[in-house]
Amino acid sequence: MWPGSVESAFIRWRAFVHQPNRRLWDYDQAGCTEWACCGDPAQSRDHLEAVMLSMSRRRARELRTLVKALDDDY
Repeated sequence: MWPGSVESAFIRWRAFVHQPNRRLWDYDQAGCTEWACCGDPAQSRDHLEAVMLSMSRRRARELRTLVKALDDDY
């Protein structure tokens, strides 16, 4: 974890969730895809989960509310 990592992960996860063709994205596809250049949304979501588990309850609740809204859309 580094300064800005949560923000980057959140932005990447939000962008992926709001992308209309997100369900067509192939996680196992070799070569360059849009997410291979910009980062893996699954890794971003995993990073957010790890951060939420390590935060204080109050702060984790705030972040979890934001992430849960995206998860529900996904």
